[in-house]
Amino acid sequence: MVYPVWGPWTTRFAVGLRTGIRVLTLWGATVFAVSLPALGQANTTGSMVPAQDRFWILWEKVSFVGHHCPGGPQCQEKRQYASRPLDTDNTGFIYRLFGLRDGAQRGAPWPQDHPDAPVICQRNQAALSLGFDPAALPRSEKGEVLRGIDKLYLDLTTLKAPPGFSDTFGAGLQAEFVSRLKAAGIQVVPKEALHLVAGQPTLNVYFSFTDPDELCTYSYSVFASLSQEVLLSRDLRIKVVAGVWSYSTGSTAKDHVGDETQAILRVVDAFVRDHQYVNAR
Repeated sequence: MVYPVWGPWTTRFAVGLRTGIRVLTLWGATVFAVSLPALGQANTTGSMVPAQDRFWILWEKVSFVGHHCPGGPQCQEKRQYASRPLDTDNTGFIYRLFGLRDGAQRGAPWPQDHPDAPVICQRNQAALSLGFDPAALPRSEKGEVLRGIDKLYLDLTTLKAPPGFSDTFGAGLQAEFVSRLKAAGIQVVPKEALHLVAGQPTLNVYFSFTDPDELCTYSYSVFASLSQEVLLSRDLRIKVVAGVWSYSTGSTAKDHVGDETQAILRVVDAFVRDHQYVNAR
């Protein structure tokens, strides 16, 4: 039996006992929890070695990202944990939290975890849970980063208009990008809904041009990249935003034909081409 003691704080503390590789936690304001010791294991000489009980205190911090928090449909929870070993002589009280009046009992069933206890991962937990070692996977082909993308965020309305173009330069490009992506089965979502899209793919387009009044030769360049949230194979707990696809062109590109608008539109054409190539397989 587990007896939770709840506090009104978002930050929660728990104390757990570790026997072997199993960790149990019990949530509350100042709650202690333990696990039962094992019966023991035989050493190399065949004699039984008693199991050791180790006590840990676990700190959980819950923060919220999004709108209408907490509990709203557009709210996401972020949990952070820190743990420290706990040295205490009050083992009797801790054992009694698990319904053990006389401490650890040989042959007693292992206590069930509290339903709100977090999952405690071992160093090789990723391989055990996934069935493979992420670090041992071969590298994917470059275009594989576009597989399965059917929604992304894009905003070209703030692009500065080059000489000879109106202030609607960026808005016109935004509309054309949205139309071509939609024809390819890709929806452009507003920024407020991006956090609901897996990986939060974002197509970034950068446009720059020289000042024709100061330089003899006017030129312009376009660079685009798709960023997504990715996990590091060496540590799946680390998630970062990284560029996974890119394209560049400009007035000096050998295959460029047309004006500034056409140069920027080549970005969406290249993206759709690469997206269709990998998703058609």
